[in-house]
This record gives sequence, structure tokens and C-alpha cells, in this order.
Amino acid sequence: MKITTLKPHKGETWWLEFDDSGTPFFLHASVVHRFQLTQGQHLGADAWERVQQVELSRKAYRYACFLLDRRGYSYQEMYRKLVEKYPSEVCYGTVDRLVHVGLINDRAYAEQLAHHYVAVKHFGMRRARQEMRRRGLLDEQIDRALNPYAEQTDEMLIELIEGRYRKYFGDPSDRKMIEKGKAALVRQGYSFGEINAAVRSALDALEEEETEEEEA
Repeated sequence: MKITTLKPHKGETWWLEFDDSGTPFFLHASVVHRFQLTQGQHLGADAWERVQQVELSRKAYRYACFLLDRRGYSYQEMYRKLVEKYPSEVCYGTVDRLVHVGLINDRAYAEQLAHHYVAVKHFGMRRARQEMRRRGLLDEQIDRALNPYAEQTDEMLIELIEGRYRKYFGDPSDRKMIEKGKAALVRQGYSFGEINAAVRSALDALEEEETEEEEA
């Protein structure tokens, strides 16, 4: 194939056409210079495939960096995102490059998500684990990241019952509201056993407070 047209197009993009096709191709200036492409040059099919591979890899890496500017990604999650737009081999190469330069680190990302879901959003372990799996993390990574929070479940549940969900548990005699509160806590990812124990503890404390107030 002979390059019949090679000229600057817009910004850092160059316009390229071959003699056997009227279809224009667009390459970044860095790719043109890397392969020392020139007008009138004959380019074999294998050489042109390498040029296209490098151009796609450049675009995929740039897109991945754009995504990472907005939030973190795991290895698998980034691959799934990239493969919607680029060939599989380009996606694997791009994600491996991101790992190499430290822009993707599944262990650090798992720790970040564990803190966000448990310490910030007060999810139970079950829901936190589901959300982290959805982000493409492996069970081993998830378990390691969630382990420091395992003993805080009871304390967080009490905080939720006495704080955000207090409207459900303010009246120990209102069983209907209490059941609604328990259902809300289930959606937060806590088990029935954990919820029932925490609710009993919170209601007992509330009754003691009321008794003390009456005696005073």
C-alpha cells in the first residue's frame, strides 16, 4: 500500500490515505513520527497493522486516564470498560501499563472502597462485599480490605439505630415502625441476627433512659 496523502489535520491529528482506498485514516502526530511515515511511502500490511495497534493503544490509554481522573478502577473493571471500545489485546496491554505505572492498584483500591462503604456509608459486610465484587475485585482482596472493620459491625448498627434510623425505633411499642427499620437495615447489608441483637440493645437502652427520666 502506498501512502498518497499524509498531512496535518486538526491539532495533533494527521490525515492519511492510501492509493487503494479513498477512506481517510487519522493518526496522532506521535504515531506518525514514531513510525517515520511519509507521503509516497509503501507500507506492508503487517507494518500498517502495527501502526493501527499503537494508535489504538494510545487512544485506549488516554481514555483510561480520563476515567481514572473521575474515580478509581480495579483491573477487571477497567478492562470491562475499555473492551466496550477497543480490541481485547489492546485493553489488556493498556490495563497492564496502568498497573505498571501505579495508576491501578487493586489492593489499595479495595482498601479505599472498604473505608467508603463501611466507615462512610455504614454498609454491612454483606452489602459492602457485593458492591466491591461489582467493582471487579477478587474475594481475597475484598476479605483482606474488610477484615479491619469486621469487629465494628455492632457499633455501627447501634449508631445507625440511634441516629439515621432513630425515627423507626423511637417508640418501643410501635412494632410496625420497628419492622420497617429492620428492613431498612437489611438493605444496608446487615444480617437479621446482627440487626435483632442491635435493636434489642438499643431498645433496652431507650427504655432505661425513659425509666430514669420518670424517676427523676
